[in-house]
Amino acid sequence: MGGGTPGGSERCRGLARPGRVLIVDGYTDEPGGFGVPPYIDVYPRLVAGALWAADKTIRVDYTAVDSFRSSRVWLQRAASYDVLVFIAGVVVPGRYLGGRPAEPAELEEWGRLLSPHADVYLVGPAARWGLGDAGGTPAVPPARLARAGYQLVRGDPEIFFYELALHGPERARPNAVRRDYGLANRALVLGARIIRQHPSYGRNLIVELETYRGCSRWVSGGCSFCVEPLRGRPIQRRPEEVVREVEALYRWGARGFRLGRQADILVYGSRDLGVEEWPKPDPDALRRLFHGIRQAAPNLRVLHIDNVNPGTITRHPRESREALKVIVYYHTDGDVAAMGLESADPKVAKMNNLNVSGEEVVRAVEIVNQVGSLRGPSGLPHLLPGINFVLGLPGERRSTFHYNRAVLEEILERGLLVRRVNIRRVLVIPATRLSRLWRGMNTKLEPYRRSFTRWVRRVFDREMLRRIAPPGTVISDLWVEGCESGVCYMRQAGSYPLVAATRCRLPRGIHVSRAIVVGVHSSRSVEAVPMHAHGEADLTACSNGWTAG
Repeated sequence: MGGGTPGGSERCRGLARPGRVLIVDGYTDEPGGFGVPPYIDVYPRLVAGALWAADKTIRVDYTAVDSFRSSRVWLQRAASYDVLVFIAGVVVPGRYLGGRPAEPAELEEWGRLLSPHADVYLVGPAARWGLGDAGGTPAVPPARLARAGYQLVRGDPEIFFYELALHGPERARPNAVRRDYGLANRALVLGARIIRQHPSYGRNLIVELETYRGCSRWVSGGCSFCVEPLRGRPIQRRPEEVVREVEALYRWGARGFRLGRQADILVYGSRDLGVEEWPKPDPDALRRLFHGIRQAAPNLRVLHIDNVNPGTITRHPRESREALKVIVYYHTDGDVAAMGLESADPKVAKMNNLNVSGEEVVRAVEIVNQVGSLRGPSGLPHLLPGINFVLGLPGERRSTFHYNRAVLEEILERGLLVRRVNIRRVLVIPATRLSRLWRGMNTKLEPYRRSFTRWVRRVFDREMLRRIAPPGTVISDLWVEGCESGVCYMRQAGSYPLVAATRCRLPRGIHVSRAIVVGVHSSRSVEAVPMHAHGEADLTACSNGWTAG
């Protein structure tokens, strides 16, 4: 590294502190944390903020991986930096509308091309756990990426990059793990301004906020496939620390926030977190947190949550109900509480130490419906549950899919609402207990996996869309994400936002103030006709002749 002499012959790599740093955000998707546009996760802000905490004169630039891969100019410019920081790691693969996460093959190619010219570091889940681009297979281990030229930062990035900027690489610890949030709090505040370089800035940007790390079920080892228990005993941020971060983000233009970086938002602030496997929620702690965020960001547009453990709700129904009421009072509507069932098969649950039974999930769905099903200004219910399934876990058998379907059929019969069902194939992370149990996907069960998924998409999902957004529903505040085959797709900002398809030809990035639902387009989207849009949008060309379905 050359301390600000980019491209010079005397880089003195490994001997000096950095002067120019480029962050390439390859997007992250973890059980507790999401960073695919329009989201920005904590990693870019921690890296930038830690560098500036040590030396405010360091130049830190940021680019999203979609821009990096689409332009050879970025690849050429990258070699002019002292330090390149790649952030990557999909450990819960899904389908993404807002961007395409960095894939193993391209990361390897970039490492080989750039490591002769700069110090190239890898940060995030990819460096610590490995990464994959599809479920049903083992993840690519970190060692393979190291062989491509990356220096792995397997600990917490704020510690390493703070020490790198202060002392140089010889004294920076790549495996150091935070024991408290002291430095992280400072880095998250200082790094807030990096959001201005995000591709969704000024439009539908959602900033992920971390309230605590780890999972309460670390006591028992947690689910076999999950990395969150591997973080050890959970540690929490105080409400005022999160609020200070929100103040800084709001000052730099953020208007959308999600409390997504935790295993279960209901137990934030609980005295039992880190001690008991099933902590009791503390509604007062949540009230201090949400009230503080509202005070710090008075004109925010989105305040959503992500993960909720259904086991918390069924074991502590009174406290959970009060905690959910606090969330509904302070948040913005259209919110989703994602709940992990993973498998309703008792055999699979036992072998993989899963959270809850199918019956418990139905009860948790009912309680969330009772608190959150009232419609808000966006046109959608305030807070609805989501359900996660994981296919391919040890113990899976033909009857597994009967158990899974029975849970969803009961939800249908009881007239309950579920915002979305996420079905994914397990990704085997080397450090997890699953890696020791894994014997590969049972190919004989493939027809049953496809049949279950097909039923969910064609029957369950479509019926839920009809219930949640029936024809005539006016939905507000949508952003056009892109067009394909004469259909444009727009969605609201937030947790698992509703996708609306329209035949109106609209430029990507246009804001649609209001649209009216006319039917169901697919298992994941409704059909809608825009009523009012900002920018260069000609609504006179829209078709309003779609039949309600």
